[in-house]
Amino acid sequence: DRFVFADLDRRGLSPAPPADQATLLRRVSLALTGLPPTIAELDAFLADPRPDAYERAVDRLLDSPRYGERMAADWLDAARYADTNGYFSDKPRQMWLWRDWVTGAFNANMPYDRFILEQLAGDEIPDRTEASVIATGFLRLGTWNDEPNDPEEYKYDRLEDMVNVTCTSFIGLTVKCARCHDHKFDPISAEDY
Repeated sequence: DRFVFADLDRRGLSPAPPADQATLLRRVSLALTGLPPTIAELDAFLADPRPDAYERAVDRLLDSPRYGERMAADWLDAARYADTNGYFSDKPRQMWLWRDWVTGAFNANMPYDRFILEQLAGDEIPDRTEASVIATGFLRLGTWNDEPNDPEEYKYDRLEDMVNVTCTSFIGLTVKCARCHDHKFDPISAEDY
C-alpha cells in the first residue's frame, strides 16, 4: 500500500472514496451469489443500525443456496460440465446429479481435500456414500462418443482427457503436450506422462 500511495501521490491522484452502503451490498451480493440484492434486502441492510450490519449481510449471503451455485459455476466450467455427450449425436445424459453435488459441497463448505477425494475416488473410499459415488461423475464429464470409429484408440483419448482435466482442474497444470513430447521447462515429461 505504501508504494501504491506514494505513486498515486507522485501523480497527483488519490484513492477513490469509500463506497456507500448500497454499493457495498451490491458488490458483495454479486461476488457471492452472482445476483444483485433485492429491494427488500437493500432496504433491510440500509435500515440496520448495528455496527456489524455488513458482516451480517455477508453471513446471510454465505448461508444462501445461491452462494453454492455461484461458486460452483467456475468449477463446472473447469470440469467440462454438460448435460449432453457432444459429438454428432449430442445425446442427453444425466449429469445434473454431479452438478448438484458440487453446489452442495460449496454450500456445506466441504474441505478442499475431501472435495478432491470424493470426485476422484468417492466410490473407493471406506466411508463411501451415495453422494460420494455421485461425486465421481467428475470422471464421466467431457465429450462422450458412443460409436467411435476405433474403440481402442477412443479408450486412450478418453483416458487422456481425464488426465488432462484432472491435472488442469486440481493442480493448475496443463499436461496435454506431454502426451506426445517434452517441453524444455515443463515439469511433466512425456516419459512421466
